[in-house]
Amino acid sequence: MGIVNVLIALAIGVVIWRVSVWAIRLLTTPPPEISPEEVVEVEQHYLCTLCGAEVVMTVQNVQDASPPKHCREEMEPVRITGM
Repeated sequence: MGIVNVLIALAIGVVIWRVSVWAIRLLTTPPPEISPEEVVEVEQHYLCTLCGAEVVMTVQNVQDASPPKHCREEMEPVRITGM
């Protein structure tokens, strides 16, 4: 029974080690570069409906135009004007 427990512990240790190395590599990989054509100048005001915080975005990625999150909820756009 002792050798089986050791082998199970080693297998669990190897799995934990592999998952940890994978997670660290994932976190240390820089995000892909954004080309200047994908960024546009805007003036968008967002308001958090829970706490009242306001955010003004001056540049935004064309591909990801989702509103920012605050208090774990998406913020509501208050005023959107182009620059």
